[in-house]
Amino acid sequence: MNVMWAYRAVNNPVARKKWLAFGLSLLILAILMGIYKYIKTGDIGKVLIVTTIFILVAVLYTIVMLGKVRYYYIDDTKISYKPFKTNLDNIEDFEVDEKNKVIRLRLKKPSLLSVKLLYFERDEDMKDVVRRLEKHS
Repeated sequence: MNVMWAYRAVNNPVARKKWLAFGLSLLILAILMGIYKYIKTGDIGKVLIVTTIFILVAVLYTIVMLGKVRYYYIDDTKISYKPFKTNLDNIEDFEVDEKNKVIRLRLKKPSLLSVKLLYFERDEDMKDVVRRLEKHS
């Protein structure tokens, strides 16, 4: 049984918080870079233009990433979320957080490119994945 689902970060509380924190850090970086450039050059006109463009790009990037549709796929051997993959045999246990629509995977051998957190928009998708994971365990 293959399972595929999609989610958007704006519809998942955990993913939304993660992307908003990342966007806020980009805004803080833009402001700090503007202050640094002003101290170095003293040219307020150029600094305001460049800082404003940086802030605009950071805000637009955050909006796009919140609305981007992401796809997960589970087949007979692995969970895929491009470019990340986790073999089902590597899953030691999993924890379901229905309130936040998240499944946290505990892996036997964690790696940098393995899927450790599954996000969901719909409860039906989460229940399908839980059944699939329980079946494999």
